[in-house]
Amino acid sequence: MKKPSVIITGGNSGLGYECAKNIASASSEYLIVLACRNAEKAAAAVDGLRKETGHGDIVALELDLASIDSVRAFAKKYDAENLPPVYAIVCNAGLNPVGVTYTRDGFETTFGVNHLGHFLLANLMLKNVVGDGRIVFVSSDTHKPPKFFPFPAPVFESARRLAHPDGKALNDGTTLMLRYPTSKLCNILCAYEMSDRLREETDLKITVNAFNPGLMTNTNFNAASSGFAARLLLGAFMSMFAAMMGRLGNAKSSGRELAAMITDKRYERVTGKYVDRGKEVKSSPASYDGKAAKKLWAESAVLVKLSPEEAILSVT
Repeated sequence: MKKPSVIITGGNSGLGYECAKNIASASSEYLIVLACRNAEKAAAAVDGLRKETGHGDIVALELDLASIDSVRAFAKKYDAENLPPVYAIVCNAGLNPVGVTYTRDGFETTFGVNHLGHFLLANLMLKNVVGDGRIVFVSSDTHKPPKFFPFPAPVFESARRLAHPDGKALNDGTTLMLRYPTSKLCNILCAYEMSDRLREETDLKITVNAFNPGLMTNTNFNAASSGFAARLLLGAFMSMFAAMMGRLGNAKSSGRELAAMITDKRYERVTGKYVDRGKEVKSSPASYDGKAAKKLWAESAVLVKLSPEEAILSVT
């Protein structure tokens, strides 16, 4: 019998790599699939993980979350290569681009990659997930910023406007600062809604949760500044601030906690929750807006052209 797989998006570096390493070190019972955009970096990561952990069942499959066609191709290739049933999907890959950019499908990149790509991937692959499998969406505590932060807590209003921002959204400073936090709010709304739909529409015991790795200043925040000196200064400031607030995370410790959500028995029946590095905590008030979650789900399905025939959950 084939080993079940664990799919990790963005598993070639940072948090995803550490998550994969911890899963590989903890158990030999999974085939670990690194779903990555860059084939060369993915191959190097597979080699590194095999050497570090002694776990031989690690492979890479191409996946570009900025392309609907690539996400669909990943799902088709998974089936075509007769890969094993999926035990877990870790929706980890994410970015916070400088300036306003767009995906191949014309979506604003932050929302397109962080939410839409993962929304489509999870729905297409859900038919492959075993009945007691686990899905984790990596979010961020930027969706629930301190009151004195220079931007308010994000709320969800329209997936269409997030995917295709108008002139005002493209020029308003606060709106631009909210792109990444809003995409991370969408990850949580999506996790909660998928958990509810699985419970209401199926007999499956698949759990779906959101995970906060803490403020990882060597990735998200530094990418928002230009210039080497500016990145160093911002990184140092944000690290000090995050440490004072108890929000500082790093790839090693957060990767260990993310892996635990896949391997640890204490998460067997936990679903529809927000886990902050091993602790179940409350997410922002906006993340519990059920009407917003349903609207996000239905509008996302339209944007990525997810049809009822290819999904096991309702798309409206």
